This record gives sequence, C-alpha cells and structure tokens, in this order.
Amino acid sequence: MADLTEMEQRVLAELQEFWVENVFSMINTIYDPTGDPHEVAMLQEALNGLVERDYVLMGFEGFVPRNPEKLGKKQSLELVSQLGDWFKFDSENSCWTLSKGDIKKERIPAIFSSAEAREKAFQILDERGYQWWRPKR
Repeated sequence: MADLTEMEQRVLAELQEFWVENVFSMINTIYDPTGDPHEVAMLQEALNGLVERDYVLMGFEGFVPRNPEKLGKKQSLELVSQLGDWFKFDSENSCWTLSKGDIKKERIPAIFSSAEAREKAFQILDERGYQWWRPKR
C-alpha cells in the first residue's frame, strides 16, 4: 500500500462497502473531527490523488431521493479544489457539515469509487483491518 497515503487508504477503505459516500460522512469517519481546517485540506489532497489515479470520481447526490450524478475526471478535480467552500465545523456536534443550506435539501458532493478502487480497498482491509486508525476498544 506504499503507493497510497494514509488518508487515501482510509478513503478507499470506507468506500469499499457502499462504493459511494458524501464528503461530510467521509471526513467525519476518517478523522475524529476537531474543526482544524487542515482536516479538510488533507481530505482534498487525498481525493485529488485518488482522482488522478482513476480510483474515484466526484459527483453530487441528494438526501432523498439520492439521484447520484457522477462527474468526469476534469470536473472531479475542479470540485475537489473547491471543497473547502462546502465545509463548516459544527462545534456543538463535533462534526463537519454543509456550510450553506440544509444538508437534507441540497445536492452535496459525493465520492464514487471505481472497480479498481474496490479491489484496492479489499487489499487494504485485508492488510490493515477495519478502521485501523480508530483506537481499539
């Protein structure tokens, strides 16, 4: 897994089960969120690398109905570069959320995994285990 960063591995591992995930669920899962803007920047960096390697594409989805819309590679990279504008930290609930509007009413950025990403995710999970970054209880 040396070809992937820690954050890239976490993203792929989380995508293994559902193949698509919104960026807010993703960031709140791959981190214990603190509100440090560096968390968003690290997610952007990981997503940029994964899009470049053709492991993921970005897109949009709603809450209900989801109606997922996958973007092409160029548009995915553009969306990743703008992700910082989508996030705000909710200190009351200790999580990242949508910066403007209602997350249940807006179409929000989502991450879509490729078949190759799912294969790589199985390898990562076999080697490292489920959510290896979380303390064992």
